[in-house]
Amino acid sequence: MSYFYTNTIWYLLLGLATIIELVITFYKADHRLKLAAFYVTIFGAVLNVEAFILIFFKSYAYYPMILHNHPFPFNDMLAGNLFSQTSLSATALLVVVFKLPYYWFGIMAVLYGIIEEFFLHLGIYRHYWYKTWMTVLLLPIYFWAVKHMYASIRNRIKPILHYVYIYLGLFVYNNVLITWLFQLLGIQEFQTTVLSDPDMSRHLLVWIHFHLLVIPLMIVYFARMNRSWKVLLPPHNVR
Repeated sequence: MSYFYTNTIWYLLLGLATIIELVITFYKADHRLKLAAFYVTIFGAVLNVEAFILIFFKSYAYYPMILHNHPFPFNDMLAGNLFSQTSLSATALLVVVFKLPYYWFGIMAVLYGIIEEFFLHLGIYRHYWYKTWMTVLLLPIYFWAVKHMYASIRNRIKPILHYVYIYLGLFVYNNVLITWLFQLLGIQEFQTTVLSDPDMSRHLLVWIHFHLLVIPLMIVYFARMNRSWKVLLPPHNVR
């Protein structure tokens, strides 16, 4: 409990704000199931970026102090990252569903910049080479991209985009809801000595494992191959 009121509660409040945003957005929306799938897609997009700048380029660190006693303390940082990225994705969804004018992209970006500086002030978040101005600069670009992605699903979506969106959604389901959960529960683990940094080593193998599993599955499914080809798919427990 020593960290709850200094660290954890602020991440939980951010999570509560995310839930409120999503409730408001889904209440406004007409096709809620399609919108839910789209939310997972845009969440997967930011997680793909985060996999590189957070894990491999050591851009910043989160300290929600939720999983800090775990054998791999880096999982606590990943938990903090999920609070952050689900919030960004929820805001992007709200902006496009409500068809907010472009100047709202800047307003929301500045608001997130203020939240970021507040977290830095509290000591529950830390920058390395990354800076708050990068968030304020990049978020309008993200909102703009989500706006065009949303327009694409409301019309006749191009096949290549359809495949990309499914890939991004599967990134969330596999890497967060299955692989990360299995790691937390001690069901599945990856080698930590492939690279000099144990966390980078684990997540490099997670990334490779995901692509070895998902890309062949997508090819077989969408190419409508016959059953004899399916035996060539890699087993799920490949490490």
